[in-house]
Amino acid sequence: MSELYSLTSQFPLSVKEMSQIDRRLIIDASEVGEFVYCAKSWYLKRCGEVPRGSRLEEGAAFHEKHEATVSRATRLRKAGKWLSIIGFFLLVVLALIWFAK
Repeated sequence: MSELYSLTSQFPLSVKEMSQIDRRLIIDASEVGEFVYCAKSWYLKRCGEVPRGSRLEEGAAFHEKHEATVSRATRLRKAGKWLSIIGFFLLVVLALIWFAK
């Protein structure tokens, strides 16, 4: 039982204690989405940096290029999946024809 108490004693138990937590240690759900989209942008925003001018344009250009790459990879993956299915189907048909002789 003392183990359980020592574990729970590490966490704040009251609203007063919660208000004393450093806000930099808490990450909101919306921040998780921002991080998934662009970790560098999330980090800079978290540090108080605001991208301006050419840096902002560079970031937008990077994301456009990255989006095109990801879209192409998705299309290629789908095409590969369909080609695999068609190939397997043709293999089954050829096997049926071979063994039917």
